[in-house]
Formats: sequence, C-alpha cells, structure tokens
Amino acid sequence: MLNGRRVLIVEDEALVALELTEIVTGSNAHAVGPARTNREALALLDFEEVDVAILDLNLADGEATPTAECLIAKGVPVLICTGGVLPRAMRLMWPDLPILRKPLNPDRLVEALGALCAEAVGAGRP
Repeated sequence: MLNGRRVLIVEDEALVALELTEIVTGSNAHAVGPARTNREALALLDFEEVDVAILDLNLADGEATPTAECLIAKGVPVLICTGGVLPRAMRLMWPDLPILRKPLNPDRLVEALGALCAEAVGAGRP
C-alpha cells in the first residue's frame, strides 16, 4: 500500500517517533525524519521530496501549523496524529484535514496514509 512512498514524520516524543518510523518502514515506505520541531521539519523539506506527512500537533517548538502550511502549499497530503484536538485556527483553515487519535493503531495508520497517497495521485500528484 505504501510501497516506495516517502513519509515525513514530525513527532517530538522519541518513542512515538520510533514507533511511527517502524510502522512506515514495515509498510515498505521510506521514513523521512523524524523531525522533533517545525524548524527541523521545514529544513528537511528544503532538500527532501515527500509523498505524505504524519504530523503531531504539539511539537517541541510549538504547534505544527508552520509545517502544515508548508506541506499543504506544496500539495503534500497531511495526516495529523495527536492525543489532543485540532486547534480552532487549523480547523478553520483546513476543515477536511484527516486526524488519527493517539494511541495509534498501526493498520489504521497505514490505511490512512495509503488513502491520502491514492487521493494525491487522483488529484494529479505522482
């Protein structure tokens, strides 16, 4: 389902980031990151192409809004994975942003990422 896809992982909790990386690589995809902060994520995006991204909402340097804005502007599908709720500003900007609640079910995560990649292909992204 994720064969060869490049998945950006933005998560500041080390154990969760490790788990996400294992799930992604176990699905035959390539994990980009993980990045712990918006700054790290944005730096990765300067030289890495990604097909889809997993974003935690609350990062070591604040809400993930700057990273989400950059990804969405580039046409990269974003999946929010959080234990919290989407901030009002993000809900207003992106009402259809998909969210998975932590703790994550690996099968649901892979299924959601695969669906986002398929939608991107259908919308004209490779």
